Formats: sequence, structure tokens, C-alpha cells
Amino acid sequence: MSSLACSLALLLASSLGGVGAAHRMEMTVQDDALLLHQPPAAVVRTARRLASLGADRVRITAGWSALAPAPRSVKPPAFDATKPDQYQAGPFRSLDNAVKAATGAGLKVQIDLGFWAPRWAVARGVRRSSRQRWRPDAVRFGQFAEAVARRYEGNFADPTSKKGKPLPAVRLWTTWNEPNHPTFLLPQSERTRSGRWRDVAPHVYRAMHEAAYGALKRVDGQNQVLLGGLSSRGASQAGPTRNIPPLRFLRDMACVDERLQPLNDPACRDYHPLQADGFAYHPYSFEAAPDVAYGGADTVHLVDLDRLSSLLGQLHDAGRITTKLALYLTEYGYESKPPDTGRGVPPETQARYLSLGSFLAWRNPDTRMFAQFLLQDIADPKSYQTGLLYPDGRDKPALQAFKLPFWAEAHDSNGQDFVLVWGQVRPGSGPQKVALEVQQADGTWHAVPSVPGAPGHADGRGCPPEDQQFLTDENGFYLRLLPYRGVLAYRARWTRPDGGTEYALPITVGVPE
Repeated sequence: MSSLACSLALLLASSLGGVGAAHRMEMTVQDDALLLHQPPAAVVRTARRLASLGADRVRITAGWSALAPAPRSVKPPAFDATKPDQYQAGPFRSLDNAVKAATGAGLKVQIDLGFWAPRWAVARGVRRSSRQRWRPDAVRFGQFAEAVARRYEGNFADPTSKKGKPLPAVRLWTTWNEPNHPTFLLPQSERTRSGRWRDVAPHVYRAMHEAAYGALKRVDGQNQVLLGGLSSRGASQAGPTRNIPPLRFLRDMACVDERLQPLNDPACRDYHPLQADGFAYHPYSFEAAPDVAYGGADTVHLVDLDRLSSLLGQLHDAGRITTKLALYLTEYGYESKPPDTGRGVPPETQARYLSLGSFLAWRNPDTRMFAQFLLQDIADPKSYQTGLLYPDGRDKPALQAFKLPFWAEAHDSNGQDFVLVWGQVRPGSGPQKVALEVQQADGTWHAVPSVPGAPGHADGRGCPPEDQQFLTDENGFYLRLLPYRGVLAYRARWTRPDGGTEYALPITVGVPE
């Protein structure tokens, strides 16, 4: 079986886009409720818990309207908007606590320069709402970006430190959040004098991004700035409050039409290529499985990430983006029901979808980051329930799927049926000891030999002999092959560095298609 499986491994590795053992995919977690709105000691505990679960980074929102002075005033206050010490001390202190706790736990930090705007920084107010977002002023947004970047450039004195110790440096930034969603930016589209709809949000956001990008790079050239942060939602019709589908939004932002020809729009008259260090995206599928493709031609989910990668590559080749942008999937998750009372999937399904989602994200060679939105469900059952823990702190099945994402599926190649197994050990660092197990008819589990599913997985010399226990790559990933023996359940066994044992949630493999 070894030589045949080894040959198939090369074929499958090719079909997976050439992803090999060295493919790095960082894991980020966002939970502003726990990191920004809890006492400092609780924030420290959350950060340490995330690190122990295998997170690499936390994503935190720097809310413009939360930090700015006089956010409800129509008239701009008199202050230097580029200086962090002229913003509200209390909200900035909460952000400081989150950055310090994460850094102290060994986590990297990503800051979203996000929603919403102060009233004095928008073209017009949104009535009966503190969520101001109608054409935010790009220049003022750039000044806000500069202020936050200055605070976390690595030399700004911590206001709570008696010895003047500086706040930690932050080097990864995103400009705004889901600008193609009306909750975060208005108007999405507007009618022209001829009565036709014209997309507006992509051009407003482009100006905001350019202002923030320039400010962040001026503060420190090491700052990495992500473009986009787009939602996967897209409406079929245009309107001020209708989501613009992500690929259309991206083309509009790059000032090209569906044929990638220059867009005839007044906002594109002085267009110059977009600058960024990566493209942020939120590939939510909501209640559909991660491997289900749905929506229109301009909608992208995990299963068809290659379409987003392809468009980014085409825009770069056409000179509309200065560099070929990798993908940073900075927000993702599934709501579970319970505890949600109106939407979501069963908790066991949530766990399975998170594992499959991890595999689909990793499968795209352009993916540099994957995400989990929320560590703990929000207590309101009608709010977001995408966490790994229930509102009372109890573990969901998804918690183990986060630590040890695991996926197995059948493949048919040249009449030979095999099971491809993928997984990752997220806690710890460096190669980890893993074995694969199959469940017998009597319910007992037994280790099974496997071969690598990617060339050079073990030592760079191709396929080594079959083994039962093997080492993951340096990032905890593994891709292996097993002979197909009918409908069976598989799982991974992880031998922790302390000698203990943990198991990935099992996956049942059906008849190969």
C-alpha cells in the first residue's frame, strides 16, 4: 500500500493547490466583550486561556466613536486628533489593558480601526442612533489612525506605569470593519440623476483606507495594514442599506467593471493603485455547511476562496493593486442553537463545521490567517452565540474542535479509494506527536498506520514508511492518507508534551463520491 498511497499523496497535494507542510496559517480570536469590557484581572485570565487553547493572536476593536472626545457633538471639538493623549482616557485604558494582557500571554495583537464614527466626522447623522456611519470623513479617520498607531508604536509611556514603561507595540492593523455592510457604512449605493444605482461605499472606504494606510506607515514602516474586512453577505438589489456583494465591492474599490476595465465613475478620476499588506475577509456561511457554495457570482465562502484569490491576483496583474495580497480571514464562526433561540446549528454541528472550515481555509495556499469570533457566547440568547463556551462558561463541543481541528474525507483516484485526513494541534509550539485511530464495530478505537498526504511532509525526501505515531509539521499541521475500508469513524490522538493524551472529535467518513 505504501508506494500506491505515496503516489496518490502527490496527486492529492497537487489538487490541494500545492499546499505543503510549511504552510503557515495563524489563528486569531476576537471577543471584545471579554477583552475590552471586563476588569483587568479577568482580561488577563481570558488572554491566558486563549493562549492555552492555541490561539496565536487576538483581534481587538479600537472604536473611533468610543475613543473620540465629544462623539455625539455635531461640531468638532478643538483637539489635535493625531495625539493619543487627547482622546478619552477611560476607553483607551480598556484598550491598553487588552493589548498588555494579550502580549503578556504571548499572543500577538491585531487592531481594527473600526466602527463607528463620532457624529462630527460624518457627512450627516443617522437619526436615533449612536452608530454614525454616513460617509465618514477620510482625513479625520486618518488622523484617528495616526493617534492609535502612535499609542502602540512601542515607545508610548503606559499611563499606569510608575516607571514609565512603554505600552506594547502593535504591528497588524485593519482599516474599518465590513464596509460592504450597511451596519458599518452608509450609504452602500445611491441613485444618480438618471435613476440608476451607483455604488458609493467602495469609494468612501477606499479614501478612508488610503488615509489610514498612509498614517500607519508614517508612524512606523513595520506596521502591516490589511485592506477590506469584507462581509460575505451580498444583496441581489442595490440600495442605500443593501449589502454590496464582496467581489463587486472589491472591483468597485479598484475602479474596474466586471471585465476589469476602468470604471466610468466620478470617484475614479484620480485613481491610483491600492496599497495594502494583505486582504481581510469574513467568509461566514451562517447556517450552511462550509463546503456549500451558494449566493450570486460575486459572493465568496470558504469553499470558493480561490475566486477571491484569483480576483486579487488579476487586479494586481492589471496594476490596480500594488502587491499580490494574501488572505487574512479575520472573522468567522457558527452560531449554535442552543443557546441561541432563533438561529444556529446544533452544538455538535457547530464543532464539526469549525473543523471543516479550518481545513478549507488551510487548503487555500493564499490563506495566512483564520479566525474564531468569540470565546464565550453572549448572555442574550438573541445575540451572537458563536463562542466556544456557553454563556455560563461551560465548554461547548466546539472548544475541542478549536484546540484539535480534525477532518477526514474519502477520495477516489484512478479506481483507488482512500481517506484523506487533515488536522492541527494548536496548543504548544513546534512538531507535536499525533496518531490516527479508527473505530471498530465493537466501539473500541485502534491506531492505524498512515502515510503523509503531501510531498516532503516528514523530512523533505518524499514519503517515509508507514507509521502509527508521527510528528506534525512545525506549525502543528498534518495531512495523511489511509486506505478506504467503508463507512468508519476516525479521530486523532494527541500526546501532549506533559505525557497526557487528548482526542480530536471523531469524523465519520462515508462512501466516496
